[in-house]
Amino acid sequence: MTFASLEYIIFFPIVFFVYWVACRKNKNLQNLIIIIASLVFYGWWDWRFLGLLLTTATSTYLACLLMKKYTTCESRRKTISILCILLNVGILFYFKYFNFFIDSFYDAFSLFGNEISSSSLKIILPIGISFYTFSALSYSIDVYQRKIEATSDMLAYFAYIMFFPSILSGPISRAQNQLPQYFHVRLFDYHKAVNACKMILIGGIMKFCLADRIGIYVDAVYANIMQHNGTTLLFTSILYSIQIYGDFAGYSLIAIGSGALLGIDLPTNFVRPYFAKTITEFWRRWHISLTTWFRDYIYFPLGGNRVSRSRWVTNTLIVFIVSGLWHGAAYTYIIWGALHGVFMIIERLIYKDKIKQIDTNLSVINVMRMLLTFTIVNFAWIFFRAESLNDAKLIVSKIFTDSSGIFLDVDTLAYSFIFLVVVFLIDFVEEFYKGKVLLMNSRHTLIRWTTYVISIVCIMLFGVLDGGSFIYFQF
Repeated sequence: MTFASLEYIIFFPIVFFVYWVACRKNKNLQNLIIIIASLVFYGWWDWRFLGLLLTTATSTYLACLLMKKYTTCESRRKTISILCILLNVGILFYFKYFNFFIDSFYDAFSLFGNEISSSSLKIILPIGISFYTFSALSYSIDVYQRKIEATSDMLAYFAYIMFFPSILSGPISRAQNQLPQYFHVRLFDYHKAVNACKMILIGGIMKFCLADRIGIYVDAVYANIMQHNGTTLLFTSILYSIQIYGDFAGYSLIAIGSGALLGIDLPTNFVRPYFAKTITEFWRRWHISLTTWFRDYIYFPLGGNRVSRSRWVTNTLIVFIVSGLWHGAAYTYIIWGALHGVFMIIERLIYKDKIKQIDTNLSVINVMRMLLTFTIVNFAWIFFRAESLNDAKLIVSKIFTDSSGIFLDVDTLAYSFIFLVVVFLIDFVEEFYKGKVLLMNSRHTLIRWTTYVISIVCIMLFGVLDGGSFIYFQF
């Protein structure tokens, strides 16, 4: 089941009605409804993987209770924490990376002239496993580090881990901020619900009208790389940068809006990333829940930037390479992550402490910085989107050596351009003129409702409603 499916359109109102009508005065019933709804939502894809989800939730819940029991015995707490992390990271590793590392092992031997017959297992990647595993790990690590206290409220904890709006593609929940919301009764808030619906509408336009429309063109070109010239491939790479933003930011808005309709506040995941003036700023705006997770649980424990320059460079590269691997078990993702790490290191060495002093004005120099940052990000997306390393190398080679006319799909590109302008204007106004141009938030009822109706009509008429799943489902 996905946000774009007919099943979800039927499923969510039922959950909403039961949640607020039958369970509005009892937090245990509210949490139970969330758990049941989440199991149905997740199991709709493949019920066999519910066991993995329950294993992750149960193991981290019990491990943290044991750490709470042995609060004065640090050695036992540490052992329990390590075993919990190894179990859940081991599950993630097996399903997501086993074949990749086995194939890499065989490739390494072949470099020395030793041919080994290899065979990969047919391992299905459980959807959302990276997201709910990281949410669970954040809880167990925070309990071990005594940042939060382990909870004995199983319903609250399971609702936190399984919360269906965010289980498939985030935002990645953090126990310190999210878990306390499940410890008390949620009360329906009309204004919060209205704002949630606005987020869902904007997310729908970004996903269905922009990302999925562009995706028709991008998929067609990437399916026949050999047949297209460098100019078309460069144009397509730019469109893909827009597509993945519309797809993932759109998903995040729908997820956050769905959560808010049930009284649960999910973390902000995107803040207009293509207006970033540096790579460092880009990562403060892009997939924020993942960026902060890596910062807090990998970068800081490694020493962050409070170490020697060489160690800081190493720490930065480690974090970005791990980020690449998190996205997928392929060399292309590793290169994508490494590129971001290298460019961040370069700009930090150039700007030094001045990187924190870059103003937010819409000046010529800042526009140039935005364009340079977008160019770097766009170049890295080529490796992210390519099916293989050979395809990525071919695309880059053609871009620099094979210029000619652009392949045109007039209808697709025309609709894409219209909604690209719409999304750009929404982001532009929010970035530089926040609160000065109001449509959905106008105090005039006619303007607000006209905007709502137009948004719904655009999604219904121009959205690609059979465009399949969201890009980040595969991660």
